[in-house]
Amino acid sequence: MKKSILAIIPALALSTTAILLTSCGKPDENAEAAASNPVTEENYVVAESDWYFAGVQKKAGVNTWMHDDPVSKDNQQVIRSNRDVVYSIAIVDVSEGATFTVPPSDEFQLIHIIDEAHLFHQVLLNGESLEVNADDIEGEYVYLLARTKDNGDLKDTKARQTALEFKAKASRPYPSKGFDEKEVVAFREMLVDRINAGEEIVEGHNAFGKTLKDVDPHNYLYAAAYGWGGLPMTTAQYVPVQVKSDEAQTWTIPKPDLNWSKKGFLSATFYGADGWIAEDDFYISHNDMKDEGDHYSFTTNGKKGPGNATVEKGGNFLIRMYLPKDVDAVKKTADIISAIEGVPTEQ
Repeated sequence: MKKSILAIIPALALSTTAILLTSCGKPDENAEAAASNPVTEENYVVAESDWYFAGVQKKAGVNTWMHDDPVSKDNQQVIRSNRDVVYSIAIVDVSEGATFTVPPSDEFQLIHIIDEAHLFHQVLLNGESLEVNADDIEGEYVYLLARTKDNGDLKDTKARQTALEFKAKASRPYPSKGFDEKEVVAFREMLVDRINAGEEIVEGHNAFGKTLKDVDPHNYLYAAAYGWGGLPMTTAQYVPVQVKSDEAQTWTIPKPDLNWSKKGFLSATFYGADGWIAEDDFYISHNDMKDEGDHYSFTTNGKKGPGNATVEKGGNFLIRMYLPKDVDAVKKTADIISAIEGVPTEQ
């Protein structure tokens, strides 16, 4: 079933793997605060972040990991979710300090630390630790969006996922900022519609920074709507591509300069026009693309099977490139990919 960006994640079993980012609060509780705190371009990113923080607070509270299962059409927690990895999510009170650790592993894994203004964006890789306190961030809480590579062995993947660690010295509930949820979601939809209509362009390479000085204001605004929780370009680069036809097409992209030996990887994930996964065959790993030396190719709406995905006209896909060896070189590759179009192909 096609999801609207206004839709909340469908109800799942109430377990630690069912991460539902639901309402930030009852509408009547937020109405008075929202009346004096309307969502604007100036505060939208904070309001969007509050939507995510408050959703986790409502589901699991503070300082509690929620380890999710692999992304599917029926299990997607954030807009434009990533099938390459399984997510682990938590909000952590760092008012008195907290330490975060990714244990050593032979597989790709990280903890992404995000503050209340969708800034900070510190990334810990295998074997790394970091201490964070309120002086380091905007606000007193951080959102953890950990990613553990799904290597096809679910038992092993889950074991690595649950080995992620944090230790916090304070444990106060996260206080929602009182934005009206419907207003936040409507503003998000408006920004996404502008991108999908070609009225605005968003680039991820300078949308996710440590402070406001590190981001482009335009990309900072639109990336929060188009892909909240995206990684900084030193860890991953993202290229959104629009699909203008529902006919069978072949897409050819240059092979980026990634740190393949350290588990760098590339993928294409396909979404409906609203940014949510709409089909069962929505994902193509670089392992399933056709390797043509200095290029990869794959198809959309073609013959079912590896190397093909189904996507509606007006939909889009996101090329993810993890662990750039040369950040600037991969950025140039991303610029080329952003301009590609599908070529009609026989099924």
